[in-house]
Amino acid sequence: MEAGEEVIRNLAKEEAYFFKHNVGSTDSDKEQWLKKRLSDTLQQIDSLSLEDRISSYLKGRALNVGNSYNADAESILVNAAKMNPTMYELWNELGDCIWKKGDKKGARNCFERALGQQKNKVSLRNLSIVMRHKVGLTKEEIEETVRISKEAVSLDISDGTSWYILGNAYLAQFFLCGQASNVLKCSLNAYTKASDDQKVLSDPDYYYNKAIVSKYLDDYRSALTYFSEALSVDPRFAECKKELESLNDQISKTHSLVVNKGKLKAKKVAALMKSLKEKFYSQNSSKVVMVPFSELENGPNKEKVFNCVLVSSVVPMGQTPFVCICLDAHDTCFAVNIYNIDTFKAPKLGDILTIPFPHRSIVDIVVAGEAYCFGLIRVDSPFQIMVNNRQLSNDVLAPLKLTTTAMT
Repeated sequence: MEAGEEVIRNLAKEEAYFFKHNVGSTDSDKEQWLKKRLSDTLQQIDSLSLEDRISSYLKGRALNVGNSYNADAESILVNAAKMNPTMYELWNELGDCIWKKGDKKGARNCFERALGQQKNKVSLRNLSIVMRHKVGLTKEEIEETVRISKEAVSLDISDGTSWYILGNAYLAQFFLCGQASNVLKCSLNAYTKASDDQKVLSDPDYYYNKAIVSKYLDDYRSALTYFSEALSVDPRFAECKKELESLNDQISKTHSLVVNKGKLKAKKVAALMKSLKEKFYSQNSSKVVMVPFSELENGPNKEKVFNCVLVSSVVPMGQTPFVCICLDAHDTCFAVNIYNIDTFKAPKLGDILTIPFPHRSIVDIVVAGEAYCFGLIRVDSPFQIMVNNRQLSNDVLAPLKLTTTAMT
């Protein structure tokens, strides 16, 4: 059986890297190539003279290679399951096959049946995927998918695919359960541990999801790198191209507005600065110090607070984050990324923002030969700031939309 497994591993690897190794090829080209390779693979399996139940399982696996549903694969795997109903690997393969045709309930039944035969990492991580695609997930259900993914990792900490699925589970938790940046960091840590697995590195979705995490951590350099790596594996990745173009546009617009102080006329800037100085809001606490942007350290500033006036804004694709272009009382211009806010109820021109315990970073990157450099403050929730000396109400919230790839 090991010889048959090796044949299928080789087929799967070639299929995963097809577009990277055949730049300019079309879906039709790949379909024709796969048809021929499958014919060769099935003949190789026949030549091994294996038992019918094993031969059927291997043929079903071969036909199930790739992201598209194959009815022949399902038919063969169903028959194989009748011959060997206690083989958990077979139930995993059948679950994966019918998951591709959109049968979530049937796929879940297969994975649970496999777990009934033997606890194994493949069933656990696939069950996590299926559970995450339920409509109207509760916080408890999302947390359960993370727990199941962790259990899959615990069975084999060297398996990169399990780490990758855990990273996706954390990313879903970030989008659906409060957008906490520490959850994003857990996701990124899991993705990093997945990077030792060559199978994971052949998946463009891995780089895409890692780029999404980096983007929402305001690590634009890494995000651009990972989007580009996803496209190097699959140059036709349309959603990735869109995200990459959007991020490039966001960085370019933000930089231009920061450098040009919102592109306002000098008279308007002077009026806004005067308003900022006249309405100098402070925190009623002896534990914080009011400082200008220049006196903030990179990273969190736990005992500091500062005021700034909004001079412009940028709304990127997906409307997250809402990017405020601001000036402080020392005439320093910078960006403030506010997450989880309804852009229609976000701060507007002339509003004064009071930001306690600000998290500062510097964006300093080169994109397509153009250098971009600007200061950045991250605000995870609109409730962390005050606008015109008032706390924002609950109706300003706008939860992020889940943007990971569909099948993982």
